[in-house]
Amino acid sequence: MYEFISQGGIVIYVLIALSIIAVTLIFERSWSLRRSVVLPIKDVADIEAYVRAGQVDAAIMACEKKNTAMHRILWLALKNRGVKRSVMKEILEEVGRQEVAHLDRYIGVLGVIAAISPLLGLLGTVIGMIEVFQVIALEGVGKADVLAGGISKALNTTAAGLTVAIPALVAYRMFEAKVNQFVIEIEEHALRFVDLLKGDRE
Repeated sequence: MYEFISQGGIVIYVLIALSIIAVTLIFERSWSLRRSVVLPIKDVADIEAYVRAGQVDAAIMACEKKNTAMHRILWLALKNRGVKRSVMKEILEEVGRQEVAHLDRYIGVLGVIAAISPLLGLLGTVIGMIEVFQVIALEGVGKADVLAGGISKALNTTAAGLTVAIPALVAYRMFEAKVNQFVIEIEEHALRFVDLLKGDRE
């Protein structure tokens, strides 16, 4: 392993740094995008039950106990109950955009890592091939073992780049889809609350 890393030069060290960042972000987003943290369905159902029963204060208290995206949105809806429906929707859309930005954070970084890692690997390979051709210019093509070793060394960075890029790309797409699904569900619950609170429909 040490030989593999040392042969890759500075590009390998950059890719190792990117892999550490990617793994850290994957663990962080996996933890932060759990349903229980973003959209706890049971809690939402309990808050809806309070509102249907006319216990708005109890619903507000239930929202204040948890610090999830859905609880914050519902708390704002409850605090602004009675305003026009159009105004309520604008308020919820604004806070919704803030929550989506919060859910989306760091995911773009994974996309960047997935995009640049193969390019860095290719750069390392090109640099390695240049060194191989320099050896050919000095030694000629008669030493097959020298050439094979040089080409193998040059390809190390491509392999490393793909090793970093593939998991990062999979995680990026997975988290992106997960956030989009959460956004749809949050919008559905928020709109239901707008109707539930019987705001003026003007």
